[in-house]
Amino acid sequence: MYVSRTKSIGAVVLTLILTARLFSAGPVDLDGESAVSIYRDFDDGLYGRSLYRGVVFSVKLGSFGRYRSLPAEPAEGLTAYLVSSGRALAISRDEVDGITREGLVPGIAGGMTVPEIEKWIYAFEKDGLEISFALEKAPDDLFDEIMRTYPENEETARLVSSAYREGFVVRVFRAENVYRPEHSEVDYEDVLIAASFAGDRFQPLWGIHDGNGLAISGN
Repeated sequence: MYVSRTKSIGAVVLTLILTARLFSAGPVDLDGESAVSIYRDFDDGLYGRSLYRGVVFSVKLGSFGRYRSLPAEPAEGLTAYLVSSGRALAISRDEVDGITREGLVPGIAGGMTVPEIEKWIYAFEKDGLEISFALEKAPDDLFDEIMRTYPENEETARLVSSAYREGFVVRVFRAENVYRPEHSEVDYEDVLIAASFAGDRFQPLWGIHDGNGLAISGN
């Protein structure tokens, strides 16, 4: 029994590693220029997860200078984009080029006993891109969604859930109006683009497009 279970876990881990290598090559390349992408057929009730991964919407990184950075409603800015604990720590310590602290998350006072990573809104401004976001622990209903996503593979569900418990999800406070630039407000598509830019390059949850990892101009 022990050998069989070990092989089973090993096979799942190997599958996840191979999947990561296949689908985490970083920003999408459009005609030789890097781009950030989301699944267009998302469900905002599922924090941006796409059930079918049927339509991809991409924006070239060099295009962001043409768009405006606009505030997003915090209540509508939560996404399932994952930032690993290591990257979150680097972001919170201002160790990522282009990252600054924009201010405290609304409702959090400076003296509150909140983990340092979760206290701040982080701004990323570089090469024409201007977004801001916060990092917070995943809500309970996201773990319910993970279980529904892998109903026949408890081990995969456990591994994905573990990644989310150890890391943080992205809540967007400022995005660029890339989806409908003629409007003076941002849509959830814009929120997802910003979250995708901040999120880890490999996203373990099915239906969340791989992110950018704040990679721009060699960052």
